[in-house]
Amino acid sequence: MNTDLAYLQKEFLDQIQFIRKELTDIKKNRDSDEMWDNSDLTRNWKVSLRTLAEWRAEGKIGYVQIGNKIWYPREERELFIKANLVKVRLKNGGEAQSN
Repeated sequence: MNTDLAYLQKEFLDQIQFIRKELTDIKKNRDSDEMWDNSDLTRNWKVSLRTLAEWRAEGKIGYVQIGNKIWYPREERELFIKANLVKVRLKNGGEAQSN
């Protein structure tokens, strides 16, 4: 009986280790520097390919080019959003971000 209990305990601990590893992998993937290509940006931001080309040419958004493929790292997209954030003044003199 002790052998069965020891076996079950080992199996249980192995499963816990497996789940911990899976959760760690999921967290790493979620926190990774996600790269978007032109189609991701046009779909998510509702802008044209021409607009993206203009932004790149004007240096408004950073990108990575590998061959003919263009990628936009998360950090560059976030910097672009921060640089283009419009703030709204409230009547009472406070400040709020626009939606």
